[in-house]
Amino acid sequence: MELEVEFADAAQAEPPPGWDDFVDKGAAHPVWRWSVVHAAAGPRRGAAVAALLRDGGETAGLVYARLTGPGRTLADVGCPGSSSMPGLVLRGGLPGVLDPAGGAADDGPLLAAALAAFEAALRKEHRRVRAVAYRSVFAGELPVVAGRLSLVGRGLPVTMFTNTFEDYERYLAGLSQSRRASQRRQVKLVAREPGLESSFGPLTGPVDLDRFNALADTTSGRHETRRWPRPRRLPHPLRVAMATVPGVLAARYERAGELVGLGINFDHPSVPLAGPWGALDPHEGGPRGLWFDQHARILRWAIESGRAGVIGGKGLVELKAELGYDIVPQWLVLRRPR
Repeated sequence: MELEVEFADAAQAEPPPGWDDFVDKGAAHPVWRWSVVHAAAGPRRGAAVAALLRDGGETAGLVYARLTGPGRTLADVGCPGSSSMPGLVLRGGLPGVLDPAGGAADDGPLLAAALAAFEAALRKEHRRVRAVAYRSVFAGELPVVAGRLSLVGRGLPVTMFTNTFEDYERYLAGLSQSRRASQRRQVKLVAREPGLESSFGPLTGPVDLDRFNALADTTSGRHETRRWPRPRRLPHPLRVAMATVPGVLAARYERAGELVGLGINFDHPSVPLAGPWGALDPHEGGPRGLWFDQHARILRWAIESGRAGVIGGKGLVELKAELGYDIVPQWLVLRRPR
């Protein structure tokens, strides 16, 4: 199989033909829409690479990479809107380990063809690139991505909730007794919070995204446990782009007209994806239990809507494991373009 590669200028606001159509057909999460790619790339021309993979007249995949290192000699391939996802998405959708419905069986030949085509085109288009780093490579794809001369390192694991439940109550019944009781208590605590208005669904109406950005930054800081390498802060324009794409599902909390919590999730026909979360610190007057409440809302929605699962991200993995998420390993592969 031979694929053609069409590079697009990520600094341009308008999407290249076929990019958003590929996303909208359900092959990729909304974090792959062009507005997110454009915001992730930033204003500097040439700082990122975006490419469409063509199989005849059909779009077979998308690739996004940041050009980093001295002289931009490293192509860092990662999803523009989520550190939990690969930076190369193919028709059929998710890596098999992230698709409990089995709708996207691992396609080794397509992945191998995509890597070969992208790296060959990258050598011609960006001659300075000496190495390519592929992030969030899962077990099913690792033998294809990692070759004899590759360097492979273990990345932070991703949490994955698999929906095997007829309803939300049966899900709760599968948790430990202490976690089940705690989860019910946290949800009741939020429901009884004086003056708190909460909702879950499409993000409509005016939203203070400057406030959300500040809450998300401080929340991430409270939960960070590793000192090196320091986690990347999402730029404000990127969070705005992520919050305003079609397909957003938001857990939203306001008190006296002020935003005190917002969780952004991204819908998908099979497996929704958790995104940025920010909430006012309870030690600074914020309501307690919002993090647990928003997880209850996304899981209830996924179960009741018949989704196959939820990709929960990389943060607070131990707590998420108590809530029924599996911990899925993933790897970083560094290799020379072939």
